[in-house]
Amino acid sequence: MTNSWHERFSAEEYVYGKEPNAFVVEAAKDLPKGKVLCIAEGEGRNAVYLSSLGHDVTAWDYAQAGLDKTQQLANEKGVTVETELHDLADVEWKSEQWDAIVHIFGHLPPDVMERTMAGVQQSLKVGGFYVSELYTKEQLRYGTGGPRDAAMLADPANILKKFNGYFIKHFYVGEVTRKEGQLHTGQAHVVQSIFQKREEA
Repeated sequence: MTNSWHERFSAEEYVYGKEPNAFVVEAAKDLPKGKVLCIAEGEGRNAVYLSSLGHDVTAWDYAQAGLDKTQQLANEKGVTVETELHDLADVEWKSEQWDAIVHIFGHLPPDVMERTMAGVQQSLKVGGFYVSELYTKEQLRYGTGGPRDAAMLADPANILKKFNGYFIKHFYVGEVTRKEGQLHTGQAHVVQSIFQKREEA
């Protein structure tokens, strides 16, 4: 992947806004306090929000400009977020490290997404939660955000297959309205997930 995200996030403005994703706000109500990892976190809006609730939050992104803006937003809000520069194509996932992993509109090439899903499962603690909101392939009809390459859009059936054996706390496929800066605005088609890792998963 070329690092066009670094260039995009180098703008002074927060391209997806400073407010957290609406689904993160809802999901956070059910998350116990703990170590939370936000992957493909961009400019930090979700990580900063989760830190404000008392979580110990780390944000991963592969655009340094996004991580710099995460720290800027954290300072603005008076919270602490650890930031780490990682490319999900080759990051090392440690076993049973996180109480929750949050993945919001982090769209990846199919091989990197497969690797990431395996890493998420390896790195969640037993009882930990995977929280995600991703555009589905139907999103191409809406044009209100996300990649225009169908291969990088989520397949809900594949997500369920990948997390077979996990407790499904929430799973939704359908329309939502999002107002997130300039690039995610209007009606959209998403898949939302909250999966909890069981002892036997």
